[in-house]
Amino acid sequence: MARPYTPELLADRWDCSAETVRAMVRSGTLPAFRVGKMMRITAKAVEDYECGIIGSDDLKAASSSCGTTTEEAGDVIAFRHTRGKRPSVKHAT
Repeated sequence: MARPYTPELLADRWDCSAETVRAMVRSGTLPAFRVGKMMRITAKAVEDYECGIIGSDDLKAASSSCGTTTEEAGDVIAFRHTRGKRPSVKHAT
């Protein structure tokens, strides 16, 4: 059995931010489970999402079959990239 993904590992796989993955989980687009405070996404859920088995109805309608890619509009998954957090600077008063 494959180990589950963390949001950070999945973000690396999908070339997006970990916050994008967390937002997908919060919206119900991507199923996940918790181990204490840690969020995990099963390899099966990732495979199902990438194959269009789970996700939005638009994604399901646009996906012809798992592993097939086409150049048609609607077959693109766009991920939102976010800037990394910068450390706060405290000024002396």
